[in-house]
Amino acid sequence: MHRLIARPLVALLLLCCAPKSAAALNVGDKAKDFTLSDAFGKVYTLASFKQPVLEVWYEGKASRYQNMWLKNRIRRLRAQGKLSDDRYDGVGIANYQETAIPNTLIDMIVRRRARKNGIRVLCDRDGRMQRLWGFRNGRSNIFLFDARRRLIWKSSGPLTRKRAKQYLRLLLRLTRKRR
Repeated sequence: MHRLIARPLVALLLLCCAPKSAAALNVGDKAKDFTLSDAFGKVYTLASFKQPVLEVWYEGKASRYQNMWLKNRIRRLRAQGKLSDDRYDGVGIANYQETAIPNTLIDMIVRRRARKNGIRVLCDRDGRMQRLWGFRNGRSNIFLFDARRRLIWKSSGPLTRKRAKQYLRLLLRLTRKRR
């Protein structure tokens, strides 16, 4: 008799106490709105990004150097004017959940990098974006959204050079000015 009661009770406890799984965005899904601040205290929402194409990188300490070739190539394309700022918004989101380093120290590092590279970096201090969009720890996460903020491409982890080049071709095609 005790087994008949214990099994359903254990199953119920496991169901109630299990960690909530991430609500991963899949290609075709509309981006879920968020509110995050950068390391300087400026608050951003999804609506803060006005350009038709939005590229989001989510990274932590362990994934910072993944896809470095792609980051450098995008930086060069922007400097050459081939990736137009009037058609493209790019933002990085720092994953604070991936390390035991105190948040104040991570803030200092993020501010220094943002100033040095002239980029926007938002701070996911409590793992909100991980849960909201389904980003993964220990991996470079890249999401690309169209003008309606539908996810059109995503990656988690290191890209092969071939896949990175495919991504660049897609990004350049999407940001090309229509005549």
